[in-house]
Amino acid sequence: MAAGAKKVIEDVIGGHMTSQIWTSTYQPVFPFTPQDFSVGALLPMVLYLFRWGHRRGKGRFTEAFGSGSQPTIRSVAARLAEEPTLQGFESDTEKAILGDFLLTSTLENRRHSESHEEQVQRCFANHYLASWIDLPISAANLRGVPEMITALLSNQKDGAHIEPFTSSGKYPVGTRVEDNALLKALGPGIITSGSRKSDLRSDELDETLPLPLDQLITIRLAQICGEAPSKAVGKGNPGPIPNQRPIAAKASDDLREDLLTFLDCYAHEGACPRSALLTMLESAMAIGLTTIVTSTVDILTRWGTDGLVPARDAASPFPLFVDCSNGADVGLRDASEVSSGLLRQSLNRLPAILMYARLIDYFVTHESDIPAKSRPASMPDGTDWLNLLGSFLNRSHDEARDAEKHFRSITRKLRAAAQDQEEGGLLDLLGEEGEVESHGRFLAEVLSTSFTITSNRGVERLNSFLTSALMTDEVNGLARRRKVTLNRARSKGQKRTGDALSIVLTNAMLEYLVHRHLRRTGKGKKLRLLSYPDFLRILRERHGLFVDRSPPNMQVPSELLQSNRRVLERRLRDLGLLTGVNDAERMKKLKPRYGMPEELLTGGSELA
Repeated sequence: MAAGAKKVIEDVIGGHMTSQIWTSTYQPVFPFTPQDFSVGALLPMVLYLFRWGHRRGKGRFTEAFGSGSQPTIRSVAARLAEEPTLQGFESDTEKAILGDFLLTSTLENRRHSESHEEQVQRCFANHYLASWIDLPISAANLRGVPEMITALLSNQKDGAHIEPFTSSGKYPVGTRVEDNALLKALGPGIITSGSRKSDLRSDELDETLPLPLDQLITIRLAQICGEAPSKAVGKGNPGPIPNQRPIAAKASDDLREDLLTFLDCYAHEGACPRSALLTMLESAMAIGLTTIVTSTVDILTRWGTDGLVPARDAASPFPLFVDCSNGADVGLRDASEVSSGLLRQSLNRLPAILMYARLIDYFVTHESDIPAKSRPASMPDGTDWLNLLGSFLNRSHDEARDAEKHFRSITRKLRAAAQDQEEGGLLDLLGEEGEVESHGRFLAEVLSTSFTITSNRGVERLNSFLTSALMTDEVNGLARRRKVTLNRARSKGQKRTGDALSIVLTNAMLEYLVHRHLRRTGKGKKLRLLSYPDFLRILRERHGLFVDRSPPNMQVPSELLQSNRRVLERRLRDLGLLTGVNDAERMKKLKPRYGMPEELLTGGSELA
């Protein structure tokens, strides 16, 4: 189908309606853009949003380190070597050593390249001042995910945007570094002076405080930049932080609870090495974002059938079988690939449902007689709004018939315009006029397929977002990818290849999950007893991750399930996270590696 299909559609429905529906997302469902992004680059942006209360605009990293082009490890090391506070890196060999240190602790290249000549694209959040370094260069590359995480953690109850400088609690937005628990934990030695709201240089370092080298290098990079990046401005680049929650309310609340509990227990000094903390924080965001996506599959599938958003606790994450061998056992790997393939199939059905929601949204907002004041708010929680749209979908609303007539009229006009302009691809989708069960659903499927074909990635965008959220092939991620030959051949002698995903539990992911769920969520967040069977139950119920049981949508041989359970148990023991004095399952207890020393001494003996 030629790109002319979009022009035909725009001519029929108008530019404004096209701009509202011709997209891959829908804010009341997904408060982010479903495309690829980097989980590892989220934390510096979250720190910036908490500190300044608005989206990040242009910074000075490229200007300071690029020498007229995009910064590389070589150019960054050369500029750092000029600093009087970093002596001993004058020669080419010493600069190369500094560059290697940057690659292992502070900066990351595109495609994880180890070259000193590749463009730098990411900064690790070793210290709060990493938020002064504008990487990635375009904040839009993070697809709105940092804004969503900030909104979840700040937990503002109403309003379309986060209101900075007004909230209270441990994680207020738009505050001094020392007044926010996250900023304070990741910003030792930083004190905010002057105007905390507008002075981009108001965060100052106590140079007498001894700091590890990775934190010090991050600080020097920020100091060379000179100030925090400015506020985002301009068309399509709004500054305010949206106060929008995903429709997967339980998964979102779980992510908030998990992050707050983990930060409260392990972010303070002496509880956990900074490198381990950052690695596990990334794992926390990865599994939380994945659960939000997989829970939305269940919610939208049910909404697309009956027009009702299921109750908060009734929505379940999509069940996934985990390969605990991380690919070493072919049988476990294959079973997990089948499971993730079922998830991909379900994701591929969502674009048409989202298109239907956008079509009804536009009708309700611009064509219906429903007064604006009587419509439910779509922010911060879109449940009531989607239920209103669902009353048109299931035809229980008084104006549902008017909506059907409206969608039928659009379909007829599209068919006529496609014939006049000889747009065969669109005409094939529309077919001959005939009776259909729902004109709105039919139109949504036509428009969704058109968007998929005419866009560069179309339906693959949700899968790209999922692959990114899983931190696929990362050392602290939740998935592994391998090339496979597909059943269908393009032509004689040619093979078609694709990616197969298997869900895994990397060591860092296991460390995060164990340390998080060894903590109570009540006051004090004390250590709790947690048996191995209870840990497996939490993985199933909270994240939809099945280890020793078959997911409800597929059958796994019992011998594979038993092997999977034994493999995970052995790995937990090897990591020092599991102990047990006999073979009784309930006597196999998880134990922490990190925490305050006195806590480990007392809690360790209790948990053993």
